[in-house]
Amino acid sequence: MLTARYLERRVIYLFITFFIAVSINFFLPRLIPGNPVFTILLSRYGNQIKPQYLQLIESELNLRGTLWQQYVGYMSSLFLHGYLGVSFYYYPATVSSIIFSHLPWTLFLLGTATLLSVFIGVSIATYIGWRLGGKADSLISSISIGLGSLPFFWLGLIFQIVFGLMIVIDGQHLFPIAHAFSASVYPGLTFSFISSVLYHSALPIITLVLISFPGFTLLMRNTISTIINDDYVQMARAKGLRTWRIKKMYVNRNARLPIATSVALAFGSIVGGAFLVEVVFSYPGIGYMLYNAVTTSDFPLIDGIFLMITITVIIANFIVDLLYAILDPRVVLE
Repeated sequence: MLTARYLERRVIYLFITFFIAVSINFFLPRLIPGNPVFTILLSRYGNQIKPQYLQLIESELNLRGTLWQQYVGYMSSLFLHGYLGVSFYYYPATVSSIIFSHLPWTLFLLGTATLLSVFIGVSIATYIGWRLGGKADSLISSISIGLGSLPFFWLGLIFQIVFGLMIVIDGQHLFPIAHAFSASVYPGLTFSFISSVLYHSALPIITLVLISFPGFTLLMRNTISTIINDDYVQMARAKGLRTWRIKKMYVNRNARLPIATSVALAFGSIVGGAFLVEVVFSYPGIGYMLYNAVTTSDFPLIDGIFLMITITVIIANFIVDLLYAILDPRVVLE
């Protein structure tokens, strides 16, 4: 059950969180030593840098004045005009255009991996949750703990070396190790392009799923182990209800509620893992662009990407709060 007071308070918290996150995102990248304008000039003019060029680009990119003056200018442009600025490294391209051109790749990778992780994790947990203490429970729980503790980038590198380089069938490597599609196909709604995208995304998605699904498995398994001993489940058994009905209507339905919260809490971790995997496989998503932005001191692009991540995580948590109250009528949010 939702109340107007709760929604009002949550919106205020969201705005405060957003403001603090934007401020931190602005100041942290600018603590990196160096002048990004020199990177732009060196990439275009080599060592023939003229002072007037330096002053002109600094003025255009809002790098003149004190850090506080730059902060006020950035916040004014963001909140009054929704303008994220111009990328330093990809000048004169705007930050918004760069993000929107690479965002679909990350959404595809992240969305597919999250859905598969939740489905696999819940399915496995539903199976072992009714076999607590057995061999299957011990084996799967141990494997889940082991997989969940692996770093995303490390597993990605292992898959890249083994399945992308070491295994060769008929003179061809089993999987590609970089990029989102083959250079020989043209982007479009064609079978060759779609198949190439799926082929190139196989290893990144498998990497994300193998490390992400164990968390959902263990959570669902532990929740089931608690619910099956509750009084209402024991009453259902005493009434003679069939096991499949008890599983579906009494146990699994209630055990899935914590999964909704877990998805939101794990979303930030999965996003970070997806970014690292994109760097490992040179996948042209937001994570790969963030890596390039950090290495080139592209402050506006760093700010824009972190701003997008912040908004996504905040909204995801807010939606989960609302869904939890809708899915469970016992929850009262006020």
